[in-house]
Amino acid sequence: MRCRVYRNLDRPFTLLGIKGRYIPVAGIGLVGIIVTALIIGGLLGTFAGLASAVALIVGGYLALTEIQQKFGEKALSRRMAGMRLPRFILVRSKVWSR
Repeated sequence: MRCRVYRNLDRPFTLLGIKGRYIPVAGIGLVGIIVTALIIGGLLGTFAGLASAVALIVGGYLALTEIQQKFGEKALSRRMAGMRLPRFILVRSKVWSR
């Protein structure tokens, strides 16, 4: 019996090179960048707001891809959960050895 195998089923969802669990982080960052650019544009002028928006978007994208390389998809969830814990609770990853 022949079975058709789809290669993209096992791959995570990506949008412009950003993996699935990082997309909400990118959305929150984009909203923050837009608000910052609007404030700068209101204070200094339209061109300064547009220039700062472009610079912040490019910088944010590069920073997010760097974080994506450093932490895996599940490591981001563990890291964010560990940051919510009180300081006196220590979190150490289990190292499995034979």
